[in-house]
Amino acid sequence: MKKTISFIAGLLLALTGMAQENKGGISGFMKEELEDFDKFMDDADKDFINFMREPWKEFEAEKPVLKRVKPEPVKPVVYDEKTAPKSEKPVCLTIEEILDMTTSEGKQKPVVQLNEVDRIVFDKPEVIVRKKKDPKVIIIEEKPADKPAVQPEKKPVVEVVEAEPEAEPAPVVEADRRPEPAAEPRLPVSSTPTSPLYRGESGRSKIAYGGLAFYLNNSLNRKCSLNGLNENAIADAYEALCNSDYKPLLADCAQIRKDLRLNDWGVFTLVRQVADTYCGTANESIVMQQFLLNEMGYKARMARKATEDKMMLFVATDCSIYAHPYITLNGQNYYNLSGNNEQCQFYMCQKDSPKAKNSVGMQLKEAPLFPGTVVSSTHQAKGSAARVTVDVPKALMDFYKDYPQCDYSVYFNAPVNAAMENRILSSLAPLVQGRNEADAANILINFVQTAFQYQTDGQQFGYEKPFFVEELFFYPYSDCEDRAMLFSYLVRKLLGLDVVLLDYPEHIATAVRFNGNVSGDYLMVNGRKYTVCDPTYIGASIGMTMPRYKTVSAKVLKY
Repeated sequence: MKKTISFIAGLLLALTGMAQENKGGISGFMKEELEDFDKFMDDADKDFINFMREPWKEFEAEKPVLKRVKPEPVKPVVYDEKTAPKSEKPVCLTIEEILDMTTSEGKQKPVVQLNEVDRIVFDKPEVIVRKKKDPKVIIIEEKPADKPAVQPEKKPVVEVVEAEPEAEPAPVVEADRRPEPAAEPRLPVSSTPTSPLYRGESGRSKIAYGGLAFYLNNSLNRKCSLNGLNENAIADAYEALCNSDYKPLLADCAQIRKDLRLNDWGVFTLVRQVADTYCGTANESIVMQQFLLNEMGYKARMARKATEDKMMLFVATDCSIYAHPYITLNGQNYYNLSGNNEQCQFYMCQKDSPKAKNSVGMQLKEAPLFPGTVVSSTHQAKGSAARVTVDVPKALMDFYKDYPQCDYSVYFNAPVNAAMENRILSSLAPLVQGRNEADAANILINFVQTAFQYQTDGQQFGYEKPFFVEELFFYPYSDCEDRAMLFSYLVRKLLGLDVVLLDYPEHIATAVRFNGNVSGDYLMVNGRKYTVCDPTYIGASIGMTMPRYKTVSAKVLKY
């Protein structure tokens, strides 16, 4: 590392001096220096390959660590106005801990801090197949995504609940306080019809990804060949990839990333698809995946199972991932993302590629853009004009379906597909415009409570699966954390208010910081009042806490 820094520093100083002496010759000088740098990195790759030939260290699995699961009730809790206490006073709820993820101190820490590189933990999810009941979501039709969206008509305003008397006038939701909906994106294919990446030509191979067909440089097609799974055989396969003309393939992957607006996880799944297509065996695919990820700058390490001839891939990520085995190396968690989640012993090389500097980011800075078939669904609230009809891209649902279970911040902060966001916000905005914040929030919480059917992840999938906002409009059921994500999204987008998550031992709810004096149960977070709003307490208005949680301390998740 010191040698690399010194080299770059010397290069910059030399360039500066050359620029002052002779501006005309700097391009040739720079080319020469860059060639020297490439040679330096090639030599580093050779050292890494030679190290790869050394005996790999054996690791042994330990006791599994349970994934984050909320043992929620089979049925949602319904508010009963007849049995609810009439004179119950608002309660200031207790807080177990405030996890302020907006600060560097509060950001996600590794699950386990280890000094030794000899531990792996895992959790094998149990798959349960259940027959689904008729969904409440109304599936209207499937149609191409590039049809122009129909602007929804404005619905008449309907009161959801009576607002309690307030000590002072409540702020009114102004039209200019709501952010403008994002413009619907154009399809990348239609904008680049002449690109060989989309139409194909000699020297390219077809790859299916995100519901689209791409034609990538085939310089690595069938170039990864394993003659065995010992250290030398694996190093030989990796070295062959290093010696090939692979950079045009990296450029193609970079263009797909740009066109589809992929995050790091999207790049990983693209690399996996390319390697699976270009390799003859699953083991060869793992070798190619590590090579391509390393060349892109990501930390990835392959491993060999001790009990059978099977390869695995461990990838460093920027947040905790549940239900996947992991190993901690120098304080960084590497997760087994190759699908082999069973307990096992394995062997692994004890060194990262010199080009591997970054972890795979699970956060989304923008919603991925996947054109193609969409599914139209309608959600109607009870006792309200709140009704939303959206077209959900099926390819985006496939992308999110395979997204590993992450920290809640990933779902809370994720941007929403632009076309869906336009439909959602334009359908609900007329209902809250001009109302005070309490009435507007009650309309939104009633929509989330009653327009979606409840079912736990265990019942619907057989494993824990937090939803991105778009997924609530696709799947027939949703549970407490899914509703909390949708409600917090609507409050932030339509009302411009701050929202925190309340993480109970067996439940997830939300709390909103209103500008006015809103009645109801509340928490004090950093000296500010946040009113409890529970999207899973069916029929309850804002300020109402499920009876069982009035005396339970919650962790406050502030993103």
